[in-house]
Amino acid sequence: MEDSTVTSPSRSNTTTKDCSFPQCQCVTYMDGEAMMYITIGLYLLIFVMGLLENIVVLWINWQMKKAKKESNLYIFNLAISDISAVLTIPFRMVELSLHYRWVWGSFLCKLDGFLYSLNLYSSVFFLLSSSVDRYFSLRYPAQAQGSRDRRIRRLICVSVWTLAAVLSIPNYLFHQMYGYYDNYCFLNSTMSWYVQGSLTLIFGFVIPFPIIIVSNIVNAKAAKASGNKESIKNCKLIYAYVITFIICWTPYYLLILAELMELENCVILYALYFCYDFTLCLTCTHCIINPILFNFMHKDFRYHFATSIVKFLPKKYAKEYDDVSISSDTRHIVVIS
Repeated sequence: MEDSTVTSPSRSNTTTKDCSFPQCQCVTYMDGEAMMYITIGLYLLIFVMGLLENIVVLWINWQMKKAKKESNLYIFNLAISDISAVLTIPFRMVELSLHYRWVWGSFLCKLDGFLYSLNLYSSVFFLLSSSVDRYFSLRYPAQAQGSRDRRIRRLICVSVWTLAAVLSIPNYLFHQMYGYYDNYCFLNSTMSWYVQGSLTLIFGFVIPFPIIIVSNIVNAKAAKASGNKESIKNCKLIYAYVITFIICWTPYYLLILAELMELENCVILYALYFCYDFTLCLTCTHCIINPILFNFMHKDFRYHFATSIVKFLPKKYAKEYDDVSISSDTRHIVVIS
C-alpha cells in the first residue's frame, strides 16, 4: 500500500522543474533498484513477524478479557491496527516490484489510501492514549481501575477509531487511477496533496508527538523515583517507547514537511524521492516493535503466553510445566497499565 501524502517521481502527476546545474545529475549516483529490493525485503520481514506477533497479542489479551484490565484495551486495539496495517503490505510489495503500477483496480486504489491513513492515525492515537492513561494511572492509582475510568477508556477507543476514520476520508476521496492505461494510483491534484499532507503532519505528528514524548518522560521519572527493580526496568521500557516512536515516525514526517516546503534544490529533491519508499516502510516497523515492547517484554504476558501454549502440549509435558512454582502475583496480566 503506497501512501498518498508524499509522491514519488514515478507516481507523481506533476513534473519536477528543469535544472541545468551539475547537481541535477545526482540521480545517476543513486541505485534505486538496490533500494527497491532492500525495501521489499524489509516489508517481507515486517509482514511475517508483524502478523505472527500481533496475532499472539490479540490471542493472549482476548484470553485474559475476564481479568477486566481495561487499560489493556489500548494495547488490544493497537494490535488490531497493526494487523490491519500488516495485511496491506503485500499490496505495497507488489506495487513497488512493478515500479508503482497498480493492478488492483480503482476501488482498491481508493481503499488502499483510506486504510493507510486509518492505520497511521489509529496507531499514533492509541500510543497517545496509552501514554496519557499511564500518566493518570501513576498520578491517581486508586482510581485507575474504577468503573468510571473503564467507561472512559472504552469511549476513548471508540473515539480514536471514529476520528481516525474521519481524518482518512479525504485520502479515499482524493485517490484516483492515472496513466495511459489507468495503471497508477495516487492523489488526483496538487491541492489534494497539500490538504492530505497537512492533515497527516498536524494530526499524525505535530499534536500527538510532544504529548507522547512529555508524558512518557514524566512516567519514566516517576517509575525511576520509586527505586524498586521492576520500576527501573519499566523506566527503561518507557524510554524505549519514546526512541521507537522517534525512529519509526520522524523521518517520514520530516519528508512530508520538506515536500510541503516545496524545496527546489535538485540534490535534496532526489534524495527525498530516493528515500521515500524506505521511509514509508520504516513507519511499518512499529508493527513488530510494539508487540515486543508493550507485551513480550513483560513477565506477566510471557507467563500467560506460556500457560496458553501448555494447553496444546502432550499431557506429560504439561504436567512437568505445572510442577514449576510461579508466584501468585504473576497470575494476572498487566500490559502497560
